[in-house]
Amino acid sequence: IPYIYTEYYKYYKFGKPIIEPIYYRYPELLDDSLYNENYFFGSTFYVCPILHKKDPIMDRVIHKIYIPDGLWYDYFTGKKYPGNKRYVSFYKENEYPIFVKSGSIIPLSLNNSNNTSIPKKMEIQVFPGSSNTYSIYEDDGETTNYKNGEYAITNIEYKYEKNNYTLTILPTQGKLSVLPEARDYVIRFKNTKPTTVVKSYVDGNPIENKKIRKNADLVVEILNVSTKGQLTVTCTGQDIEIENIKIINDDIVSVISDLPIKTIVKDRVDKIMFSKDMSIKKKRIEIRKLAHGNDYLERKYIELFLKLLEYISEV
Repeated sequence: IPYIYTEYYKYYKFGKPIIEPIYYRYPELLDDSLYNENYFFGSTFYVCPILHKKDPIMDRVIHKIYIPDGLWYDYFTGKKYPGNKRYVSFYKENEYPIFVKSGSIIPLSLNNSNNTSIPKKMEIQVFPGSSNTYSIYEDDGETTNYKNGEYAITNIEYKYEKNNYTLTILPTQGKLSVLPEARDYVIRFKNTKPTTVVKSYVDGNPIENKKIRKNADLVVEILNVSTKGQLTVTCTGQDIEIENIKIINDDIVSVISDLPIKTIVKDRVDKIMFSKDMSIKKKRIEIRKLAHGNDYLERKYIELFLKLLEYISEV
């Protein structure tokens, strides 16, 4: 809610659409049916809607994606996508192609799902790759008193360096009465190594924090921070970003792993698909051979693997 509310205010104030089709910035994609449904959401998100049915054999949607200029991350997995490139991805029913720019700062409420009031506990998601700033706008959410200046702005600064991240939540400016006197923060540094050293300060004084690992993320919990104070969190270490680059081979390994075929046959398919010594033509021949002999595969799987080889050859 804090992100959506802030983006709506910002875009409303400056007369910009909060949802912007990709072809506004890239006119050459206007007539490209593969990508012209893609859109930017606010200042951070980029969405590539899935509009096709899933492949029943692999139980996934085969989705072609165009990533704009810059460096982007899959919002859910943290995988890194260098921009100005086209990709092929495979999505299960519970997955969706949503991306955020490098250096993105995303404030979220940790209220219960039906509670839209000003949050006392917030999660701040921070993506690596570049430095950035973000301003959270908040008002009482009920009246039009914001027109008389009764709203608050909390500025966040993120400084990205190879061996050091520094996130600073500055003292809130404006009408402090619309906010709680203190907040609990969950700071989620995406794609950050577990060896990272974390230190926290309020107004320059060191305070305790709780460090947790969640998948590839480093999560820092800090309690009872005054909204009048300045919170600084530093992460230091050697090359602390996890290089989680998008590779189509990872997707194909996942597809093969989920198929209802014998493990010994999966191993044979793996060796063929990812061989560095075979040409694509030779791989096609070896896959077709699996329709006979001890490694017998149904034709539907042969056709699937041949299709996957086509995607590999495009990379």
